[in-house]
This record gives sequence, structure tokens and C-alpha cells, in this order.
Amino acid sequence: MEDATQRALEDLRRLRNCLQGTFFLERLKLTEMEKLMSVMKKLKVPAGFNVFKQGDKGDTFYLVSKGRLSFWVRKGKEEKKATDLQPLDYFGETALISDAPRSATVKAETDCELFILRKDDFHEILMANPWIAEEIRTQMERKSQIRKRS
Repeated sequence: MEDATQRALEDLRRLRNCLQGTFFLERLKLTEMEKLMSVMKKLKVPAGFNVFKQGDKGDTFYLVSKGRLSFWVRKGKEEKKATDLQPLDYFGETALISDAPRSATVKAETDCELFILRKDDFHEILMANPWIAEEIRTQMERKSQIRKRS
């Protein structure tokens, strides 16, 4: 019993650290942060697994808790690695404010633990803060510039 409790507390601590490290969530009020933490789920992803593929429909945001992932962009028939993702990084934020398909493929390089947030939960909890959508748009533009240089 104690081991399960310890693991649950460790998961909550890692989730809180990940959320606090995500720049567009750092200004959340405590009650909003608690609501967000209550709906986020932990997802274990084995090494070699594609979390999603470029062109897939997006409805989930991801926070990296453990492991290393890579971000791949396909141009024509060539797929090129754009960046690496590690603990405290996040991806899939476009899915929270847009119906655009995934702009890249994300692959697990090692066994990973991710925290996920579904689009419906995001809208229910966070849309009271319109600045969050603007922060996500700014981040999307920055990532778009990185992909264009790749």
C-alpha cells in the first residue's frame, strides 16, 4: 500500500513540476492548476513507439515527465528530425486551440512517461483565460519557424 501511495505522490509532484515549467500555464491560479492536475492522465510510451504521426487529427496535449522523444517533419518523401524532447518539454499544444492536423511525427526514443490533457478538458478549465490561447499561438509560431529552418 505504501509503495502505491508513494508512486502516486511522486506522479503528482512530477505533474506539478511539469505544469509549472510550461510557460503558458505558469500564471494559472491555484484552483485552475488543481483542476488541470485532476483531469490529466499519465501515459506510458515504450521506446520506438510513435505518439502520433504527421497528419493525424490532434486532440491531446502532452507534457514529458520521463524519457526522451524526437520530433520529425516529413517534406515530400523525406523525413527529417527537427528537435529532441526531454522531461519538462511539451508538445501537441496546437491541438488545444486548433483543428489543424499534426504538423510532425513524435517518436519515443526511450521508454517515456507523459502527462496528457484532452482538448475538451482544456476548454472547460482554461478558456476562462484568453491569454493562454494567445500564448499558445505565439509558441506555435516559434515552432513553425524552427520547422522551416530544418
